[in-house]
Amino acid sequence: MPRTPAAISGLVALALALAPLALAVPSASASSPVAAAGADITWSIAPSPTAKGARSLFDYSVGPGTQIVDSVDVTNSSAVPAEFLIYATDAINEQATGAFSLLKRDVKPTDLGSWVTTKSDRVTIQPKTKATIPFNLLIPSDATPGDHAAGIVASVLSTGTSKGSTVTLEQRVGTRMYLAVSGERVPGVAVAGVTSGFAASLNPFAPGDMTVGYDVRNSGNTRLDVTNTVSIAGPFGIPLGTFAPKPLTNLLPRQTVHYEAKVPGVVALLLAWSTVTVSPGEVGTAGKKPGSQMQNPSATPSASATAKPSAVPSAASTPAAASGVAKAGGYTPVSSTVMAAAISWSSLALFVLVLAAAFLVWRYVTGTRERFYQAIDEAFVSAREEALGASAAQVAK
Repeated sequence: MPRTPAAISGLVALALALAPLALAVPSASASSPVAAAGADITWSIAPSPTAKGARSLFDYSVGPGTQIVDSVDVTNSSAVPAEFLIYATDAINEQATGAFSLLKRDVKPTDLGSWVTTKSDRVTIQPKTKATIPFNLLIPSDATPGDHAAGIVASVLSTGTSKGSTVTLEQRVGTRMYLAVSGERVPGVAVAGVTSGFAASLNPFAPGDMTVGYDVRNSGNTRLDVTNTVSIAGPFGIPLGTFAPKPLTNLLPRQTVHYEAKVPGVVALLLAWSTVTVSPGEVGTAGKKPGSQMQNPSATPSASATAKPSAVPSAASTPAAASGVAKAGGYTPVSSTVMAAAISWSSLALFVLVLAAAFLVWRYVTGTRERFYQAIDEAFVSAREEALGASAAQVAK
């Protein structure tokens, strides 16, 4: 088995039910199983069927201190034997997209993922064969009430080269695990870090764009769907535009997602107030009209993946606050407002030019009028002097 240097970094391709992802993480172990060179490994992972039939994910609702014994099936669909890493880790939401994901393998889980112990941390599976991996879930007696999320992963490592260095490619697939611990359920959401900036158009007669950034955090202990809107208003509350970003689905407790919303067609009126309104709801309600049938969040397919060892490409790098808690019988929207300058410099330059032209015209007109009146006065004085001179001459005679 090839040895992998401890400092080697690689790429991790994570496939999850309804949320296939790609994550760049370093390799954590020098003794991890490495696929044979040139081997194409195809595998899948899913909860083991029960007496009630097949399951697409693990979904438990129990009290603190409960112990659960269950198992997961890993199927090697390829034509060669393969060794898989088997482990559980905590679920997270990707900060940039809100997508369901898992912690990197070298990050130690601290929640549901740390409560799962698999019977084997690695298993060799023959071609076209399925292995059932038992695991034990022990919920601590002091586990916090509410929702917890994790995933059980089966991964394969393969070696490659990138920029002349040997790297390890980990490809992993996982099946989701949700746990609801009994106790008081307190949904809550917060919006924080709201910033805004105005980008004016070069056309002085065209409106500009307002970009608003903010963080949405699940401050409660239940999973949420979140609908949010951004509205822009000018002085005296003049409405300038609204925008509805894509709803956020399955926001896990204690997770934060960052939004960047661009509101087009905003007229520059020197100042603009951006208001972000976040409306939480039950999982499955995002983007649906009130009273519509809620989707079953557990209706997700099992995960599968195909590993093709190859050279690994370089990994791609990746002021106001408000909060609210659901009251009895409903969820409370929260909002936060921030002010920004909304100035169209091209319009301002055009305005200055118009003022300058008007001033020059005014100066020209007033100057011309003053010279005209001065010429009239001079002509009157000259005519008077001539008349007085002629009258004096007649008297002298």
